Order: sequence, then structure tokens, then C-alpha cells
Amino acid sequence: MPNVFRIKDFELAGRIGVLETASGRVETPAFFPVVDPLRQEIDLQEIKEAGFNQVITNAYLLYRRFGDKAREMGVHRILGFDGVIMTDSGAYQMLEYGSIDIDQRTVVSFEKDIKSDIAVILDHPTGDVSRRLAEQSVINTLNNAREAISYLDLETSKTIWVLPIQGGKYLDLVAKSASESADLPYPMYGIGSPTVFMEKYNYKVVVDMIGAAKRFLRPERPVHLFGAGHPLMFPFAVALGVDTFDSASYMLYARDDRYITDYGTVKLQELEYFPCSCPVCRKYTPKDLLEMPPEQRRKLLAIHNLYAIKRSIERVKQSIREGRLWELLVEVSHYRPEMREALRAISKYYRYMESFTPTSKGGLRGARLFSIESTWNPRIIRLRTWVLLRYRPPFNLVRLAPLLSRSGMCQQSKADGLSLVYYIPYLGAVPEEICGAYPTAQFSYGEPVPDDVIRDLVNFLRALVIRLKREGHDIIIEATPKKRWSLEIGQEMQRMGLKVLWARDLKGEPKARNS
Repeated sequence: MPNVFRIKDFELAGRIGVLETASGRVETPAFFPVVDPLRQEIDLQEIKEAGFNQVITNAYLLYRRFGDKAREMGVHRILGFDGVIMTDSGAYQMLEYGSIDIDQRTVVSFEKDIKSDIAVILDHPTGDVSRRLAEQSVINTLNNAREAISYLDLETSKTIWVLPIQGGKYLDLVAKSASESADLPYPMYGIGSPTVFMEKYNYKVVVDMIGAAKRFLRPERPVHLFGAGHPLMFPFAVALGVDTFDSASYMLYARDDRYITDYGTVKLQELEYFPCSCPVCRKYTPKDLLEMPPEQRRKLLAIHNLYAIKRSIERVKQSIREGRLWELLVEVSHYRPEMREALRAISKYYRYMESFTPTSKGGLRGARLFSIESTWNPRIIRLRTWVLLRYRPPFNLVRLAPLLSRSGMCQQSKADGLSLVYYIPYLGAVPEEICGAYPTAQFSYGEPVPDDVIRDLVNFLRALVIRLKREGHDIIIEATPKKRWSLEIGQEMQRMGLKVLWARDLKGEPKARNS
């Protein structure tokens, strides 16, 4: 099977990559706008001007409308688009109407003949159905996938063939679909049927669907998420390893006078100002659009929605480059209660995400810590786990001192015979030996520190102290009442019977002293 995907950068399980197609390269994460071969309200040149050199269209509709003409001309000439074209096989119509009047061999042969750059086999979408029907959709899709191998020429085909993963909300069925699909020689996977859940803002189900599938799929192969077209979903899906998306959301929202923002969709009638600087929003006001004929308004709203989607995808890419993808998830989780649930759902997969997260990388920025969810960052969990379970102080006497600088700068002790360990909200504890290693080199957080973060710090230090004492270390605690989190650490350590040095006039960095 040809290697069609090259990964350039990792952050969590998300990656910036290059997808090589017959019509050119696509840098991922990437969004494929759905274009209707029968009724397209935005010219494809305008879609390209919005930053999309890739689109997806429906092979079944092309087959019904153009037939042999499409075979003769090819999909690029039919659509008048010289970029990358992905074709779906008609699964959406199957989801809507229950069946289509075409068999798999006919539709995939048609996709091959029209020279689709990326093409999807005929799958059976799950949707939001009973378990019995969901299980049948998995079986049918896997049967189609095995059958198609015999006539797709996967080893030599210039078309990148996509094998969809089904199962819907039944995660064990998703896992079965993914594990059996991983053994088949398809160069690209797709995760199907998220739309019905996204329409209800049930993002946590979609997160679990992706998480259940990605644990079994081959990590070197790209993954597409069907029907995902909202900026709220992009960072979560990318963090779990999704590379490409498609949706007609930009047009569907526009037909309902809905305007895409980073934090959700807003009805045009509710806006007085546009929080955007795309070409549409620079030229018009909400009032201008409301006074336009519906057809013109829909087109302009759709163009704005494309720009909003593009901006969101680029923001995700930049967060990968800077090592801030988890911080972006935390930020987005504050936009809607449903995204808070999505963050809690994705945190279950921290071990999977941590396994792909590089320890350091070029351009890595200091950590910004906002709330208790910041401690779920796999990089921070990696540090806390190492300190709590594997750190071995070089000397028997251990002094725990508060790190008072919120910029992440800590000093190394010049004292002999003393192991100095700083404690700090969010990070937990930082032995002086690793001061300067990410994320201890630079970080920032706000005051006052939230109560749940303080409780987390107290619990972390209690567990660390219990282990160190069990291993025979003598421990002294330095604390200051000027910081509530340090005060509570001192009080807890006193309850544990440890010696606490109260530094009532402590300024700057704590100074390690011989005792």
C-alpha cells in the first residue's frame, strides 16, 4: 500500500501532516467543504478564495445526474475545480432514506473512473439507532470493505480509498469495527455517523466514538471524521488524532440565517456587530444582510461561515506548533456546558494522548494554567506522575518549599546535603534537579488560585510526603501564610506531624538552607 500521509508535528494525539493526492498536497488538519453537484449556491472559486483547495462531493448524485458523461470528463472537469476532490459513495442518502438503488461495485468503480483523489467505499452508516441495527451496520460495512479489496487495486491505485468505521454510540461496536478495519489494507480511515449527535450538541458521544476507534487504528494512517463542521468540535477531534473533516454546515447554517463563531452559532437577527474581519464582515453589517434578498444573504453568510471554519482550523494548527492544544481545549470548554462535558470525556484518553505527546519540541511555549482542567494536560500529568512515583531525592533530607514566582522561574539550591523540592499549584511539585525542563521552565497562572486546585495540591503533596517518609526521608516543610495555597499546605503538613518553617516575610524565591 502506498504511503500517502507524512506527519510533520505532534501535539497530544493531534498532528500536522501532509496528505499526498493525485491532484496535490493537503496539509492537515484540513476541512473539506461539501459541494452539491446539482445545486451549489457558492461558486467553487469562492470556496478556494476562502482558503480551501479541497472539497468533497457525492459520487452517487454524480452518477445519477451525469453517468457516462462524468466518466468521460472526470470529476474535476464536471465540478470545474482543479484542487483535491474527495467523493462520498452515497452513504448519506442511505442514512436519510434507508437504502440507495446502486450496489457497491458500481459506485466504487464509478469513483475510480471519474478519478476521485480520495474516495469512500459504500458503507452502511449507523446513525442513532438500536443496538441490533448498529451491529448490522458494522457487519455490512466490514463485509463491503473486504469485498472491495478484490477490485480496488489498493497497492497501485492513485485514488486514496477510505474505509469508514461504524458503531455509533455503541463504543464496543466502534472498537470491533476499528480493530477489524486495522487489519485491512486501506490507506485512510473514516469515522462515521457523528452528525446526529453533533446536531444535539452531544459532543461527548462523538469524543468517545473517536477515542474508541483510534485506540485500534494504525496511527500512521490518516483519519477522516464525516459530517463534522463546527469549530467547537475541531480541537477535540484533532487532539484524539483526527486529520480531516467534511460538512455542508457552512451552507446549512446560512440557510437558517445562522452565523458561525468560535463559540457557537448565532442567529443573524441577534447580532448588531460582526465579531469577525473576513471579507464579508468587513464590508457589511448584520443589518445590511438582513435587508438583502434571501438568496444573496445566504451566499454571504455561507462565505463568512467558510472563513470562520478556516480560521478555527488554522488556530488548531498553531496550537499544535506551540504545544498549546490542551490549553485550547480548556478554553473552548468554557464556551458551552456541552464542551465542558466533552473535556471531561476526552480526559479519559489522557494516556493515549500522552503516548504521542513529545517531551519537547521547537517553538514550545510556556504553559498557561487556568483551572483544575489544566492539570489534566498530558504533559503535566507526565510530570506529576514521575514526581509522585519515580522521583528519588539525592539526599536523605528533603525540604519542600513554595515556588512563589508565577512565571515558572525557580532557582537551584547551593546547599549541600539537602534535596530541595518546590511545590506549586497545578504542577504539584518540581524537584530542583529538573528546574528549567518543560513545563517547569515557564508557566503562568492567575491569583487567587481556585479552591479545587488548592485541594488538588494538598492531596498531591500529602501523597508525595507519605511515599518519601515510607522510603526513610526526613522532611521539612517551608510555608508562608501570605499565599493561601501555601498556608493550607503548611497546616496539612502540621496535622501530619511534620516540621513546618513558617516564613512570614518570605519574598521572591525561597532560599534553601542547611538544617
